[in-house]
Amino acid sequence: MIAFLLGGGVLGGLGVLLWAVNYPDKAEKVAGWIVALVSKVYKKADRTAVALKVQGDINDARESLLASAPAGLIERKIKIKWTGAEEAEALLKDGEVLVCMEKADHHEQNVANALMAFLPRAMLPMARRYLDPNRMKAADLIVAKGLLDQDGSKVGALSVFFRDHLDPARNQGADLGTKIDELDAIDLQGWLVRLVLAEYLRLGEELHPGEPDPEAIREAEEFARWVHKLSAREPGAEDTSMNFKGRYFRVAVIFVGIKGRLLDEGLKPYRKRAKRGIYKDEFDSIYLMARDDNMEAVEALGANLEKDGRVASVTNYRYPLRADFKSRYGLNRDRSIITCIRRRRVGDAAPPAEIDEELSLVEPGDLPEETWEANPPKVDQPLFDEENEPIAGENEDAEEKAA
Repeated sequence: MIAFLLGGGVLGGLGVLLWAVNYPDKAEKVAGWIVALVSKVYKKADRTAVALKVQGDINDARESLLASAPAGLIERKIKIKWTGAEEAEALLKDGEVLVCMEKADHHEQNVANALMAFLPRAMLPMARRYLDPNRMKAADLIVAKGLLDQDGSKVGALSVFFRDHLDPARNQGADLGTKIDELDAIDLQGWLVRLVLAEYLRLGEELHPGEPDPEAIREAEEFARWVHKLSAREPGAEDTSMNFKGRYFRVAVIFVGIKGRLLDEGLKPYRKRAKRGIYKDEFDSIYLMARDDNMEAVEALGANLEKDGRVASVTNYRYPLRADFKSRYGLNRDRSIITCIRRRRVGDAAPPAEIDEELSLVEPGDLPEETWEANPPKVDQPLFDEENEPIAGENEDAEEKAA
Protein backbone atom coordinates (compact mmCIF):
# COMPACT_ATOMS: atom_id res chain seq x y z
CA MET A 1 0.00 0.00 0.00
CA ILE A 2 2.88 2.32 0.78
CA ALA A 3 4.31 1.64 -2.66
CA PHE A 4 0.99 2.44 -4.23
CA LEU A 5 0.75 5.72 -2.32
CA LEU A 6 4.24 6.62 -3.46
CA GLY A 7 3.24 6.03 -7.08
CA GLY A 8 5.31 2.91 -7.75
CA GLY A 9 4.37 -0.45 -9.19
CA VAL A 10 5.95 -3.80 -8.46
CA LEU A 11 9.46 -2.36 -8.53
CA GLY A 12 8.37 0.40 -6.22
CA GLY A 13 6.93 -2.17 -3.83
CA LEU A 14 10.20 -4.09 -3.78
CA GLY A 15 12.05 -0.84 -3.11
CA VAL A 16 9.80 0.03 -0.19
CA LEU A 17 10.20 -3.48 1.21
CA LEU A 18 13.97 -3.22 0.99
CA TRP A 19 13.86 0.17 2.70
CA ALA A 20 11.68 -1.22 5.48
CA VAL A 21 14.13 -4.09 6.07
CA ASN A 22 17.07 -1.71 6.32
CA TYR A 23 15.24 0.93 8.39
CA PRO A 24 12.62 -0.93 10.46
CA ASP A 25 12.08 1.82 13.05
CA LYS A 26 11.35 4.45 10.45
CA ALA A 27 9.15 2.05 8.50
CA GLU A 28 7.11 1.33 11.63
CA LYS A 29 6.65 5.04 12.23
CA VAL A 30 5.46 5.66 8.67
CA ALA A 31 3.11 2.68 8.88
CA GLY A 32 1.68 4.16 12.09
CA TRP A 33 0.92 7.41 10.30
CA ILE A 34 -0.86 5.61 7.50
CA VAL A 35 -2.88 3.40 9.84
CA ALA A 36 -3.87 6.45 11.90
CA LEU A 37 -5.01 8.30 8.77
CA VAL A 38 -7.10 5.37 7.52
CA SER A 39 -8.55 4.83 10.99
CA LYS A 40 -9.49 8.48 11.31
CA VAL A 41 -11.25 8.52 7.93
CA TYR A 42 -13.06 5.27 8.70
CA LYS A 43 -14.09 6.41 12.19
CA LYS A 44 -15.56 9.65 10.86
CA ALA A 45 -17.48 7.75 8.18
CA ASP A 46 -18.73 5.29 10.77
CA ARG A 47 -19.93 8.06 13.11
CA THR A 48 -21.68 9.77 10.19
CA ALA A 49 -23.40 6.52 9.21
CA VAL A 50 -24.57 5.93 12.79
CA ALA A 51 -25.91 9.50 13.04
CA LEU A 52 -27.82 9.13 9.76
CA LYS A 53 -29.38 5.85 10.91
CA VAL A 54 -30.50 7.39 14.24
CA GLN A 55 -31.93 10.43 12.42
CA GLY A 56 -33.69 8.19 9.92
CA ASP A 57 -35.33 6.03 12.61
CA ILE A 58 -36.67 9.03 14.53
CA ASN A 59 -37.75 11.08 11.50
CA ASP A 60 -39.54 8.08 9.99
CA ALA A 61 -41.40 7.48 13.26
CA ARG A 62 -42.32 11.16 13.38
CA GLU A 63 -43.75 11.07 9.85
CA SER A 64 -45.79 7.96 10.67
CA LEU A 65 -47.27 9.64 13.75
CA LEU A 66 -48.11 12.87 11.92
CA ALA A 67 -50.05 10.90 9.30
CA SER A 68 -52.83 10.59 11.92
CA ALA A 69 -52.16 13.56 14.23
CA PRO A 70 -52.18 17.38 14.06
CA ALA A 71 -49.59 18.63 11.58
CA GLY A 72 -47.96 21.08 13.99
CA LEU A 73 -47.56 18.60 16.84
CA ILE A 74 -43.86 17.91 16.14
CA GLU A 75 -42.76 20.75 13.91
CA ARG A 76 -39.18 19.92 13.05
CA LYS A 77 -36.97 16.99 12.10
CA ILE A 78 -33.95 15.84 14.08
CA LYS A 79 -30.29 16.12 13.15
CA ILE A 80 -27.52 14.47 15.18
CA LYS A 81 -24.11 15.94 16.03
CA TRP A 82 -21.73 13.81 18.09
CA THR A 83 -19.97 15.61 20.94
CA GLY A 84 -18.28 14.65 24.19
CA ALA A 85 -21.07 16.09 26.32
CA GLU A 86 -22.33 13.81 29.09
CA GLU A 87 -25.92 14.99 28.64
CA ALA A 88 -27.58 15.47 25.26
CA GLU A 89 -28.44 19.05 24.33
CA ALA A 90 -30.98 20.10 21.71
CA LEU A 91 -30.75 23.36 19.75
CA LEU A 92 -32.93 24.90 17.05
CA LYS A 93 -30.90 25.39 13.88
CA ASP A 94 -31.84 25.88 10.23
CA GLY A 95 -35.36 24.57 10.64
CA GLU A 96 -34.24 21.41 12.44
CA VAL A 97 -33.60 20.33 16.00
CA LEU A 98 -29.86 19.73 16.32
CA VAL A 99 -29.20 17.19 19.08
CA CYS A 100 -25.62 17.34 20.36
CA MET A 101 -24.80 14.18 22.28
CA GLU A 102 -22.14 11.59 23.01
CA LYS A 103 -22.22 8.53 20.77
CA ALA A 104 -23.07 5.34 22.66
CA ASP A 105 -21.81 1.90 21.72
CA HIS A 106 -25.26 0.60 20.81
CA HIS A 107 -27.70 1.95 18.23
CA GLU A 108 -30.71 1.36 20.52
CA GLN A 109 -29.23 3.59 23.22
CA ASN A 110 -28.45 6.30 20.69
CA VAL A 111 -32.06 6.27 19.46
CA ALA A 112 -33.58 6.42 22.96
CA ASN A 113 -31.25 9.19 24.16
CA ALA A 114 -31.63 11.27 21.00
CA LEU A 115 -35.42 10.98 21.06
CA MET A 116 -35.68 12.18 24.67
CA ALA A 117 -33.47 15.18 23.86
CA PHE A 118 -35.43 15.90 20.67
CA LEU A 119 -39.07 15.86 21.84
CA PRO A 120 -38.91 18.63 24.50
CA ARG A 121 -37.63 20.97 21.79
CA ALA A 122 -39.70 19.78 18.84
CA MET A 123 -43.11 18.97 20.34
CA LEU A 124 -45.41 21.91 21.16
CA PRO A 125 -42.57 24.45 21.43
CA MET A 126 -44.92 27.46 21.70
CA ALA A 127 -47.31 25.86 24.18
CA ARG A 128 -44.86 24.64 26.84
CA ARG A 129 -44.64 28.00 28.62
CA TYR A 130 -48.36 27.79 29.35
CA LEU A 131 -48.39 24.18 30.61
CA ASP A 132 -47.35 22.32 33.75
CA PRO A 133 -43.70 21.12 33.37
CA ASN A 134 -44.43 17.67 34.82
CA ARG A 135 -47.43 17.27 32.52
CA MET A 136 -45.26 17.97 29.51
CA LYS A 137 -42.47 15.72 30.75
CA ALA A 138 -45.03 12.94 31.08
CA ALA A 139 -46.29 13.74 27.56
CA ASP A 140 -42.73 13.54 26.18
CA LEU A 141 -42.28 10.10 27.75
CA ILE A 142 -45.59 8.65 26.54
CA VAL A 143 -45.18 10.04 23.01
CA ALA A 144 -41.60 8.71 22.91
CA LYS A 145 -42.84 5.29 23.94
CA GLY A 146 -45.41 5.40 21.17
CA LEU A 147 -42.82 6.41 18.57
CA LEU A 148 -40.56 3.53 19.56
CA ASP A 149 -43.46 1.05 19.58
CA GLN A 150 -45.09 1.94 16.27
CA ASP A 151 -44.27 -1.23 14.34
CA GLY A 152 -42.47 -3.41 16.85
CA SER A 153 -39.14 -2.96 15.05
CA LYS A 154 -37.51 -0.95 17.82
CA VAL A 155 -37.92 -3.41 20.68
CA GLY A 156 -34.31 -2.96 21.75
CA ALA A 157 -34.58 0.82 21.84
CA LEU A 158 -37.85 0.54 23.78
CA SER A 159 -36.17 -1.61 26.45
CA VAL A 160 -33.37 0.95 26.78
CA PHE A 161 -35.98 3.72 26.95
CA PHE A 162 -37.78 1.98 29.82
CA ARG A 163 -34.53 1.43 31.71
CA ASP A 164 -32.89 4.83 31.20
CA HIS A 165 -35.83 7.22 30.90
CA LEU A 166 -39.37 6.08 31.75
CA ASP A 167 -38.70 3.99 34.86
CA PRO A 168 -36.33 6.57 36.44
CA ALA A 169 -38.94 9.29 35.79
CA ARG A 170 -41.48 7.35 37.84
CA ASN A 171 -39.11 7.55 40.80
CA GLN A 172 -38.81 11.35 40.61
CA GLY A 173 -42.00 11.95 42.60
CA ALA A 174 -45.65 11.03 42.95
CA ASP A 175 -46.87 13.98 40.84
CA LEU A 176 -44.90 12.99 37.75
CA GLY A 177 -45.75 9.32 38.25
CA THR A 178 -49.48 10.10 38.43
CA LYS A 179 -49.33 12.22 35.29
CA ILE A 180 -47.48 9.48 33.42
CA ASP A 181 -50.23 7.01 34.37
CA GLU A 182 -53.00 9.45 33.37
CA LEU A 183 -51.52 10.19 29.96
CA ASP A 184 -50.76 6.53 29.34
CA ALA A 185 -54.43 5.67 29.96
CA ILE A 186 -55.46 8.47 27.59
CA ASP A 187 -52.96 7.26 24.99
CA LEU A 188 -54.43 3.76 25.18
CA GLN A 189 -57.53 5.25 23.53
CA GLY A 190 -55.42 7.20 21.04
CA TRP A 191 -56.54 10.51 22.52
CA LEU A 192 -53.24 11.91 23.78
CA VAL A 193 -51.84 13.31 20.54
CA ARG A 194 -55.23 13.75 18.81
CA LEU A 195 -57.17 15.42 21.65
CA VAL A 196 -55.12 16.56 24.66
CA LEU A 197 -51.99 17.67 22.80
CA ALA A 198 -54.11 18.97 19.91
CA GLU A 199 -55.84 21.36 22.34
CA TYR A 200 -52.51 22.25 23.95
CA LEU A 201 -51.20 23.06 20.47
CA ARG A 202 -54.14 25.41 19.90
CA LEU A 203 -53.57 27.03 23.31
CA GLY A 204 -49.95 27.78 22.44
CA GLU A 205 -50.91 29.30 19.10
CA GLU A 206 -53.42 31.59 20.80
CA LEU A 207 -51.32 32.70 23.80
CA HIS A 208 -47.84 32.94 22.23
CA PRO A 209 -45.77 35.10 22.78
CA GLY A 210 -47.51 36.41 25.90
CA GLU A 211 -46.42 35.62 29.43
CA PRO A 212 -47.74 32.47 31.17
CA ASP A 213 -51.19 32.82 32.72
CA PRO A 214 -51.79 30.84 35.97
CA GLU A 215 -55.41 30.35 34.91
CA ALA A 216 -54.32 28.79 31.60
CA ILE A 217 -51.89 26.45 33.36
CA ARG A 218 -54.51 25.40 35.90
CA GLU A 219 -57.19 24.93 33.30
CA ALA A 220 -54.88 22.90 31.06
CA GLU A 221 -54.28 20.58 34.01
CA GLU A 222 -58.00 20.27 34.69
CA PHE A 223 -58.57 19.53 31.02
CA ALA A 224 -56.07 16.64 31.04
CA ARG A 225 -57.67 15.19 34.17
CA TRP A 226 -61.11 15.48 32.58
CA VAL A 227 -59.97 13.60 29.47
CA HIS A 228 -58.39 10.95 31.70
CA LYS A 229 -61.68 10.48 33.52
CA LEU A 230 -63.48 10.36 30.20
CA SER A 231 -61.10 7.67 28.92
CA ALA A 232 -62.23 5.36 31.75
CA ARG A 233 -65.94 6.07 31.21
CA GLU A 234 -68.07 2.96 30.86
CA PRO A 235 -70.29 2.78 27.73
CA GLY A 236 -73.62 4.47 28.45
CA ALA A 237 -72.46 5.83 31.81
CA GLU A 238 -73.69 9.25 32.91
CA ASP A 239 -71.18 9.95 35.68
CA THR A 240 -68.83 11.99 33.50
CA SER A 241 -69.65 15.06 31.46
CA MET A 242 -68.87 14.94 27.75
CA ASN A 243 -68.34 18.71 27.79
CA PHE A 244 -65.55 20.89 29.14
CA LYS A 245 -66.34 24.59 29.37
CA GLY A 246 -63.60 26.88 30.53
CA ARG A 247 -62.00 30.15 29.62
CA TYR A 248 -59.29 28.64 27.42
CA PHE A 249 -60.74 25.20 26.70
CA ARG A 250 -64.26 24.77 25.34
CA VAL A 251 -64.41 21.18 24.15
CA ALA A 252 -67.13 18.58 23.60
CA VAL A 253 -66.81 14.87 22.83
CA ILE A 254 -69.46 12.84 21.02
CA PHE A 255 -69.18 9.04 20.88
CA VAL A 256 -70.77 7.68 17.72
CA GLY A 257 -70.87 4.12 18.91
CA ILE A 258 -74.42 2.88 19.43
CA LYS A 259 -75.23 0.55 16.53
CA GLY A 260 -78.93 0.40 17.29
CA ARG A 261 -79.26 4.17 17.25
CA LEU A 262 -77.37 4.43 13.96
CA LEU A 263 -79.56 1.76 12.38
CA ASP A 264 -82.84 3.19 13.66
CA GLU A 265 -82.24 6.94 13.47
CA GLY A 266 -79.11 7.40 11.37
CA LEU A 267 -76.82 10.37 12.02
CA LYS A 268 -79.56 12.84 12.93
CA PRO A 269 -79.19 12.70 16.77
CA TYR A 270 -75.40 13.09 16.52
CA ARG A 271 -75.66 15.87 13.95
CA LYS A 272 -78.12 17.73 16.15
CA ARG A 273 -75.89 17.38 19.20
CA ALA A 274 -72.88 18.65 17.23
CA LYS A 275 -74.79 21.64 15.85
CA ARG A 276 -76.07 22.47 19.32
CA GLY A 277 -72.47 22.46 20.50
CA ILE A 278 -71.48 24.82 17.70
CA TYR A 279 -74.39 27.27 17.82
CA LYS A 280 -75.78 27.16 21.37
CA ASP A 281 -72.90 26.05 23.60
CA GLU A 282 -70.19 27.64 21.42
CA PHE A 283 -67.62 24.90 21.86
CA ASP A 284 -64.41 25.76 20.03
CA SER A 285 -63.71 22.07 19.33
CA ILE A 286 -66.04 19.10 18.99
CA TYR A 287 -64.48 15.65 18.75
CA LEU A 288 -66.48 12.87 17.12
CA MET A 289 -65.20 9.37 18.01
CA ALA A 290 -65.89 5.82 16.91
CA ARG A 291 -64.21 2.45 16.44
CA ASP A 292 -64.20 -0.16 13.68
CA ASP A 293 -67.69 -0.52 12.13
CA ASN A 294 -68.85 3.00 13.10
CA MET A 295 -65.86 4.85 11.65
CA GLU A 296 -67.58 5.48 8.31
CA ALA A 297 -70.50 7.10 10.14
CA VAL A 298 -68.14 9.58 11.82
CA GLU A 299 -66.56 10.54 8.51
CA ALA A 300 -70.01 11.01 6.95
CA LEU A 301 -71.10 13.18 9.88
CA GLY A 302 -67.93 15.27 9.60
CA ALA A 303 -68.45 15.75 5.87
CA ASN A 304 -72.02 16.89 6.51
CA LEU A 305 -71.01 19.40 9.18
CA GLU A 306 -68.15 20.76 7.07
CA LYS A 307 -70.74 22.49 4.87
CA ASP A 308 -71.99 24.55 7.83
CA GLY A 309 -70.99 28.21 7.79
CA ARG A 310 -70.05 28.15 11.49
CA VAL A 311 -67.54 25.32 10.97
CA ALA A 312 -63.98 26.48 10.33
CA SER A 313 -62.42 23.07 9.65
CA VAL A 314 -63.02 19.33 9.82
CA THR A 315 -60.06 16.96 10.27
CA ASN A 316 -60.20 13.16 10.35
CA TYR A 317 -57.62 11.05 12.19
CA ARG A 318 -57.78 7.30 11.50
CA TYR A 319 -55.37 5.23 13.57
CA PRO A 320 -54.73 1.69 14.89
CA LEU A 321 -55.45 1.09 18.56
CA ARG A 322 -52.50 0.24 20.78
CA ALA A 323 -51.47 -3.42 20.93
CA ASP A 324 -52.55 -3.75 24.59
CA PHE A 325 -56.02 -2.23 24.10
CA LYS A 326 -57.80 -5.57 23.69
CA SER A 327 -56.29 -7.15 26.78
CA ARG A 328 -56.82 -4.09 29.02
CA TYR A 329 -60.41 -3.39 27.96
CA GLY A 330 -61.53 -6.87 26.95
CA LEU A 331 -62.88 -5.46 23.66
CA ASN A 332 -62.08 -6.90 20.26
CA ARG A 333 -61.35 -3.57 18.58
CA ASP A 334 -58.54 -2.79 16.15
CA ARG A 335 -58.95 0.71 14.73
CA SER A 336 -60.45 4.02 15.71
CA ILE A 337 -61.23 7.45 14.34
CA ILE A 338 -61.36 10.97 15.76
CA THR A 339 -62.89 13.78 13.73
CA CYS A 340 -62.16 17.27 15.03
CA ILE A 341 -64.71 19.98 14.26
CA ARG A 342 -63.36 23.50 14.79
CA ARG A 343 -65.93 26.25 15.28
CA ARG A 344 -65.63 29.50 13.38
CA ARG A 345 -65.71 32.30 15.93
CA VAL A 346 -68.25 34.96 14.97
CA GLY A 347 -68.65 36.95 18.18
CA ASP A 348 -72.11 36.98 19.75
CA ALA A 349 -74.00 36.35 16.52
CA ALA A 350 -77.24 34.45 17.18
CA PRO A 351 -77.93 31.30 15.15
CA PRO A 352 -80.20 31.67 12.11
CA ALA A 353 -83.90 31.25 12.86
CA GLU A 354 -84.19 27.87 11.11
CA ILE A 355 -81.18 26.50 13.05
CA ASP A 356 -82.53 27.88 16.33
CA GLU A 357 -85.90 26.24 15.68
CA GLU A 358 -84.28 22.90 14.82
CA LEU A 359 -82.14 22.89 17.96
CA SER A 360 -85.00 23.97 20.23
CA LEU A 361 -87.23 21.14 19.10
CA VAL A 362 -87.19 18.19 21.53
CA GLU A 363 -87.40 14.85 19.71
CA PRO A 364 -87.53 11.24 20.98
CA GLY A 365 -84.19 10.33 19.38
CA ASP A 366 -82.20 13.20 20.94
CA LEU A 367 -79.04 12.29 22.81
CA PRO A 368 -79.40 12.70 26.60
CA GLU A 369 -78.20 15.86 28.26
CA GLU A 370 -75.08 15.67 30.42
CA THR A 371 -75.17 15.40 34.19
CA TRP A 372 -72.60 18.11 34.83
CA GLU A 373 -70.11 20.25 32.97
CA ALA A 374 -66.49 21.09 33.63
CA ASN A 375 -66.94 24.83 33.97
CA PRO A 376 -64.06 26.27 36.04
CA PRO A 377 -65.42 29.36 37.82
CA LYS A 378 -62.25 30.47 39.63
CA VAL A 379 -58.50 30.08 39.46
CA ASP A 380 -58.36 28.73 43.02
CA GLN A 381 -61.32 26.38 42.71
CA PRO A 382 -60.36 23.03 41.11
CA LEU A 383 -62.84 20.93 39.21
CA PHE A 384 -61.71 17.63 40.74
CA ASP A 385 -60.80 16.47 44.22
CA GLU A 386 -57.80 14.28 45.10
CA GLU A 387 -59.78 11.17 44.12
CA ASN A 388 -60.50 12.68 40.69
CA GLU A 389 -64.17 13.24 41.50
CA PRO A 390 -65.98 16.43 40.34
CA ILE A 391 -66.28 19.20 42.90
CA ALA A 392 -69.64 20.99 43.04
CA GLY A 393 -69.58 24.65 42.05
CA GLU A 394 -70.89 27.56 44.07
CA ASN A 395 -74.19 27.62 42.15
CA GLU A 396 -74.81 23.94 42.80
CA ASP A 397 -74.06 24.42 46.51
CA ALA A 398 -76.51 27.29 46.69
CA GLU A 399 -79.22 25.24 44.97
CA GLU A 400 -78.69 22.38 47.43
CA LYS A 401 -79.01 24.74 50.40
CA ALA A 402 -82.17 26.28 48.97
CA ALA A 403 -83.68 22.82 48.53
